[in-house]
Amino acid sequence: MADINYSLVNLTIDDFYLSQSGGAWFYKGKEPGKNELMTRKDREFAVAFIRFYIQSELENNPDAFDYEVFFDYFNDFMNNKSKCEEICSFCDSFLNEREKGFNGALQLVSKFLNVFNQLIASLLSRAKYYGDISYTGAYPLYENFCAALGKLLKHRIVNVHTLNHDLLFDYMARNVSGMWDYFTDGFSEMESNYYGELSHASKIDNELLHKHYKVRVPIFTNKYNNRLRLFKLHGSVDYYSLYLQEDRKQMMVKRDYGVGEIYRERFNPRNEKFDYDRPFYRSEPSYLTGTTNKIKRYGDYFYDNLFVHFSKNVQESEQLIVIGYGFKDQGINDFLEADFLSLGKKIMVIDVKKPEAEIVTKYYHQFNFKIDSISYLPDYVYLWFCGLGE
Repeated sequence: MADINYSLVNLTIDDFYLSQSGGAWFYKGKEPGKNELMTRKDREFAVAFIRFYIQSELENNPDAFDYEVFFDYFNDFMNNKSKCEEICSFCDSFLNEREKGFNGALQLVSKFLNVFNQLIASLLSRAKYYGDISYTGAYPLYENFCAALGKLLKHRIVNVHTLNHDLLFDYMARNVSGMWDYFTDGFSEMESNYYGELSHASKIDNELLHKHYKVRVPIFTNKYNNRLRLFKLHGSVDYYSLYLQEDRKQMMVKRDYGVGEIYRERFNPRNEKFDYDRPFYRSEPSYLTGTTNKIKRYGDYFYDNLFVHFSKNVQESEQLIVIGYGFKDQGINDFLEADFLSLGKKIMVIDVKKPEAEIVTKYYHQFNFKIDSISYLPDYVYLWFCGLGE
């Protein structure tokens, strides 16, 4: 989180680029594209809007910047016209006379929302976490964790609930021997009729050959049919929402590295043939952020399914292990209190320091703090609440 805040506070227009399709990414070594001049104003607004917020709301103290609080700030403007006079006045400086006013500012900030979400995802996305490689022992730096988890998986179901959007745990679970054998995350490729477009270029006979393929993408089935069960309660940088035009039904798919447009294969009764159509999908990944706005999304399709599992798993567990969570999320704390702590059950906290939070103080006698590395875990624990990160 500190790295994300630092990158946004120090953002410049030369740090990121925007595509004509609405994509936004940090360069990460990539050269500026042809549309750099075309998108300059949008990039200038993003940089200036963050600085305006720091100056007007944080008394010009960048160290106080929190990207989730900032998200609530401009979402409250879009949904409730909060801080309308100040934000509209700022936005007017970027708009011509015909565009000025609330509607113009709303359009400007709404476009910024799309850019903001994708920049967060860009900071959390690392190409190596999409790769496939075998670790016969354990993933480096997490040897003790992988070993402890592997022992439990031999005879236990382990439910892992995390608020992280990144792919570190997914990567370990897919590639570490003793973990990948048991891994499931509620998505399935075999039951999917959705495909992503993958472009490939290779040099053959001194000529560059370009090819486009369609590869099947996993779809959320809500089926957890193995022992290591991952629930990403706030979404992920590789989750994307699809909406079917005929009934506006929402679906969730996982997009792999390099996958572009998403298609649905379906049978067309008019010509009695299978063909492809393009469901509407959001260009930014599906994850929840904001200190209060994300709680409003807990009832959405997909997230509601995840929290049903979370509540059930919490209720059925005798002890909960918490790694790297500071108990700052009120929505999560409400679940923990209602379904676990109020019943007298105990939580083991593994972290570099004791978290300071109201819920910890209230139920202090039910917390067991382990300020150490993970080398041993009791075999009767089968529910985890993880905040692993590099």
